[in-house]
This record gives sequence, structure tokens and C-alpha cells, in this order.
Amino acid sequence: MATYDADLQAAVDSTSVAYATGQTELLDYLRGELAQRDIETSDEDWLHRMVEGIKADRGFMIDSEPSDYERPRRDT
Repeated sequence: MATYDADLQAAVDSTSVAYATGQTELLDYLRGELAQRDIETSDEDWLHRMVEGIKADRGFMIDSEPSDYERPRRDT
């Protein structure tokens, strides 16, 4: 089973909650959620796939990371 960054999933989860409460500008909302977590991406295909996943399933789990995403180093 693949693992993905929790901050990416949190941004998608927040966007999903916003969608459930009537938010319609999901691409902009997702970009904002990513920015709040200091994540930048220019991978438009990934952003669109995430939005489509959210629309299809409110419990959507990410299945990839943006192609230009660099995982932050974390002290463990």
C-alpha cells in the first residue's frame, strides 16, 4: 500500500468538506488549502484529478502526489 503526505490528504479532506457545504470553486479552494500548508504545485492534471475524485466520493483518498511535489524533511 502506498503512502502519501498527510498534508496533501488534509488539503483534499478540507476541500471535500467545503464541497459538501456548497463550495463550487473547488480548484481555487484546493489551491488555497495547499498554500495554507506551504505546498505549491503547478501540476494542473493532479489538481483536476483531486477535484474530480472529491466530486465522485466525499471520502476520497489521494492516490498520487503532484509530479512536482517534494516531500518536506521531518525530524523523527
